[in-house]
Amino acid sequence: MGNLVRLFVAAGLVLIATLVVAVGLASNTTALAAPAHLIVFLVLCAIYLLPTGLSLYRDCTAKGWIIALNLLLGWTLFGWIIALGWAASGKIHTVSPASRIHPVAGH
Repeated sequence: MGNLVRLFVAAGLVLIATLVVAVGLASNTTALAAPAHLIVFLVLCAIYLLPTGLSLYRDCTAKGWIIALNLLLGWTLFGWIIALGWAASGKIHTVSPASRIHPVAGH
């Protein structure tokens, strides 16, 4: 059932992309660059938020500070590099051995 839903979603996205290109061809040739500009914008946004995503993925102890630094000073290359380095090398939350759940033998 899940694969069928994914198939319909993918087919719908292909249909929408085809319609966007067709409308761009029919109306104006400069409108064809709009989807490419949107893709470039989304890729740049993903790169800009890379330190934030990395700190959330690694569950850093200072993820709030990393996110604030990335959002407020990430537009400067210096702030972005500092946030990325901090997210990559920062301390992560660890689980103490006492809180780990061990399965009971025979169950």
